[in-house]
Amino acid sequence: MIVSGLLFTSCETDSTDHVSQITHYANMSMNGDALVVLAQGETYTEQGAEAESSGEKLDVKIDGTVDTSKPAVYKIKYAAINSDGFPAYITRTVIVLSEQPSSIDLSGTFVRSGNNNIVTKLGDRKYKCDNATGFDVNDNKITLEFYNIDDKQIYAPYQEKTSTSGISAESNNGIITDPNHWQWSIIASSTFGTADRKFTRSN
Repeated sequence: MIVSGLLFTSCETDSTDHVSQITHYANMSMNGDALVVLAQGETYTEQGAEAESSGEKLDVKIDGTVDTSKPAVYKIKYAAINSDGFPAYITRTVIVLSEQPSSIDLSGTFVRSGNNNIVTKLGDRKYKCDNATGFDVNDNKITLEFYNIDDKQIYAPYQEKTSTSGISAESNNGIITDPNHWQWSIIASSTFGTADRKFTRSN
């Protein structure tokens, strides 16, 4: 994953009116994958990230830790600051799944506000749904792969172009109430708000 950019700022002082300055944000690259999925108890190895600006290597600060003894979603943020003091960031997501076989099967058809969300099972704790917001939105209907973390938490990591219209999206840490009810909110690049979206299995 690589992030780069430029910022144009205008500066006005007594001696230099209408002078523009260019700052080069850090170009950041992550070592390893942006998404790591582990089973509880497996070892997480931090691979870090690298950053440079205008050919100069920059220090990278790492914020966040992973405890693989506890099923959860962990975010590791990498930050670098260029010579002008402007920061850049990239983030790795680490999902730790329960070591226990799931006792809940979330595959099937779920309904929100009269709209179907068809869930397909891809693995013991991995699924795919075809209408993550539970809304009749045509080309903006979001398809997401997601994880049942521990039969209590549900999470869809960030995914690009999840709809015909090209929306990128992920979920918050949602809640599994029982095999017939679950909810989450969707953080999307456009169109949708972050309200809780509650799904009920269709009879």
